[in-house]
Amino acid sequence: MRVGATVFNQNYGDWDRYEAEERGEAVAPRPQKSDRQVFSEELNIARLADELGFDSLWTIEHHFTPYTMVTNPLQYLSYVAGITKRVDLGTMVTVLPWHNPVRVAEDVNMLSAFLGDKREIICGVGRGLGRREYAGLGVDQNEARERFDESLQVLRQLLSTGTCDFEGKHYSIHGLRLRPQLERDLSRNLWCAGGTDETVEIIARNDVRPLVIPTQSLGLSLQTARKFAALHKKAGYAPVRSKLALWTYVAGSEAEARRTAERYMVEYGDSALRHYELRGSHFTAGLKGYEAYGQVQKALRDDPTPFLRGFFNEHPWGTPDRTIARTKELAEQFGCEEIMFIFKYGSMPIDVAEKSMRLFAKEVMPALKELNPRVMDVTDQAA
Repeated sequence: MRVGATVFNQNYGDWDRYEAEERGEAVAPRPQKSDRQVFSEELNIARLADELGFDSLWTIEHHFTPYTMVTNPLQYLSYVAGITKRVDLGTMVTVLPWHNPVRVAEDVNMLSAFLGDKREIICGVGRGLGRREYAGLGVDQNEARERFDESLQVLRQLLSTGTCDFEGKHYSIHGLRLRPQLERDLSRNLWCAGGTDETVEIIARNDVRPLVIPTQSLGLSLQTARKFAALHKKAGYAPVRSKLALWTYVAGSEAEARRTAERYMVEYGDSALRHYELRGSHFTAGLKGYEAYGQVQKALRDDPTPFLRGFFNEHPWGTPDRTIARTKELAEQFGCEEIMFIFKYGSMPIDVAEKSMRLFAKEVMPALKELNPRVMDVTDQAA
């Protein structure tokens, strides 16, 4: 099994100031810890991933809040390509409704050209959830599902053949040819995250492989992965293995690991609640394609504790042996070909994250690379 590392670039300590400014209150114009300091520190996660033998380095796309501050993951990874030598690079995810899919294909193709034959760019895509992000980018969130579906079809054509002919509601493309020309089919480097039944159906119908990024509980993520597998099989495609993102913290003692993981994983849960406004009410107002999140908001308004503690309660942390055992369990459940670990989150200092990452690479990663989980075993009735 492949093992990756992930860079988030969170400025968790700025949430109170950010939200006060959003409410119109008088606040300091800048965070106590600058965003650029966060970027400078976390580039070392990429360097370490390359140095310590990880298979891949991933990053994410978000806008406008302290949640994560990588606004263009393919641009970010183009820089990372220049400071690393061996790791593959991946997006988890590029949010398709926020982009012209032709430009996404061009950026993937150009980065692939820079990486050459020995390294891969893995293009993970998704639909996006953040209200602030859709509004700030001037995209109607009610159109998200339509734009995602069309963009996925365009992107798949371009990455497989370098050409595109497509007629849809939002995109009309005819006789298009990419330059530089493709050297090979990149469509199998396309992966997709989906948190709703509608998105899962689109992914399965288009034979795009599943990228699992648990934004709710791992139990719900597993149900979604099983729905994908059943729909994918029903559409006539061969079974595929998944890529799974997990939060981790590794220490020499159980007590140290528990103390550190609990603090920073709960902070991460809090940052996700705040960024996605999951204690709000906007998903209950009939936002097209996001109806399922209305019930999520209602539950979290009543009690956010399960979400806040979910990462700590469910993800692999602890001593190396405990971390290996929990990761192995999850790898088998999800039928993984790769797991991407998040080492720095919340307000965790960079030296704390690096210490955990080095211990993980020395005592956890060798055991995980020996794993070869089976493809998820499902039936059509699971859908």
